[in-house]
Formats: sequence, structure tokens, C-alpha cells
Amino acid sequence: MMPLLLYPTFTRTAMTPSFPIKTLQTENGCFHYQDEGTGQPLLLIHGSLCDLRYWHSQLPALAKHFRVIVPSLPHYWPLENWQTGFSVYQHAHDMLHLLNALNIESAHVLGHSRGGSIALQMALEHGNKVRSLILADPGIRTRQQESQANFKHEALLAIQGGNIDEGLALFIDAVSGANTWKRMVRWFRQMVRDNAQTLVLQQSEPAFYFDETLFSGLTLPVTLLGGSDSPQPFPDIIARLEGILPQARSHIMSPASHGMNLALPHEFNQIIIDHLNNFEC
Repeated sequence: MMPLLLYPTFTRTAMTPSFPIKTLQTENGCFHYQDEGTGQPLLLIHGSLCDLRYWHSQLPALAKHFRVIVPSLPHYWPLENWQTGFSVYQHAHDMLHLLNALNIESAHVLGHSRGGSIALQMALEHGNKVRSLILADPGIRTRQQESQANFKHEALLAIQGGNIDEGLALFIDAVSGANTWKRMVRWFRQMVRDNAQTLVLQQSEPAFYFDETLFSGLTLPVTLLGGSDSPQPFPDIIARLEGILPQARSHIMSPASHGMNLALPHEFNQIIIDHLNNFEC
């Protein structure tokens, strides 16, 4: 059986964002972000090897309904020399700082993959700033799962040895399924290459482990999104979160893998719209 095409076959490159990139100068460096639309604030946080361009299928549609803030996390494209460290915890602090700088009292927060860990940490650290969570294949692991994730080290060795595409393929295939790198469209490959150096930083960041005691204390509404073909541990983590978060509801999108927002953008966007429409403006 031929593998499912779990990433889209766009004919345009999408390397030039269709909305302007804004900058915000802080004591540590410049935030690069997009800020479009009006209404309820919605913060989109990308995952590993991505940046604000990852959401190009979401921003135009969602900005028709809400105020959508789409940042590139510090250290990601377009590159800046940041003075702070690289970790889920630091990036959660950075995103809270961005909301404050934009005079946003609270926002709904959507995090994909590693961005899901950042979104969760934001809610744990400053729950008053996070109205609700949307977690798409959140990049959380148990301690046992983390000890089995040898692909990160192998990918890093390949990149440091100059075999960048080989290392990126190892990483992408591990989180999205075998041969995903080969099926990726050109613009996505280039975005991933633009952020290859972040794997070096990510290798040494403190782990963000599944913590049932901490997570079960979150009482805010949560939508969990997964792909029907997402590899482990993503399905297991979604099931665990649904079991302990009191206001969690899950949606499994099919056919899709880890990049479900790109494979099924209209369905993905509608789930987000429905989630936010449950809240009063």
C-alpha cells in the first residue's frame, strides 16, 4: 500500500509570508511576529524546526474571526542573537512577555508539538494569561518515553557532521512517520533547513516531562488535536491528557499525521473556530 500523503502538495512556495512581519524590541532581542484581525486574542506557537511561516494555512482564515498573534520563537527564523537560554520554560516566559508587550490581558493559546509544551507551561506559570488551550500533538513525553527517543541524538550528530538533510530527515520521520521528509514540499523543507541550528540548542534544554499532578490542576478548557497516523508517543500523550484534564476534549483528524494543520487546514481551522466560539468576546 502506498503511504498516505500526510503533508500537502502546495504549488506555491509560501516562503514569503502573505502578512507583514512585525518586530518588537526588548532587552533580550527582537520578537518577530504577525498580528492580524480583531476580536478574541489567539496565540499560535510553532514546534521544532518551524517558525511563524508554519501557520500560513491558519492565519488568513482565523484572522477573519479573531485577533491572531503568530510569533517566531526566539532563536528561530528570522535569526537574532538572543541573550536568554533555550528551553520550553524560557520560551513560555518569552510568550507571556510578548502578550504583555502587546497589551493583551489574556489569550487563547494554540501550541503544536514542542509548542504544546510551551503553551502548557504558560498555563501552569500564569493561568490568568491563558483563557484556554488548544494542543496539537503536544510534544510531551514520560520519562520512559524520553529515554527511548534516540532519534534526537542521531539527528544532532548528523547535523553537526555536516549532513544536514540526513539529520533533518531522521528527526522529521521520527515525529511524523517514515519517509515524511521525502514527501515534504519545497517550502517546508526550506523552513526546516532555516531552523536546523535550533536542534543543537534543543538537545541540551531541560526536559519537559508529563506530570500528572501538575497537569490535573489545570481547570481551563482544553482541545486536544491529533493525527490519525501520528506516531507514538503522540497518541498516548493525548489519551493521557484527556484522562486527567477535567475540561479536555479530543479530535483525531484523518488522514493526517503530525502536520495535521497542513494536511487538513480547513478542518483544523474549523475546530479552532468552534473552540473559540464557545467563549464570549
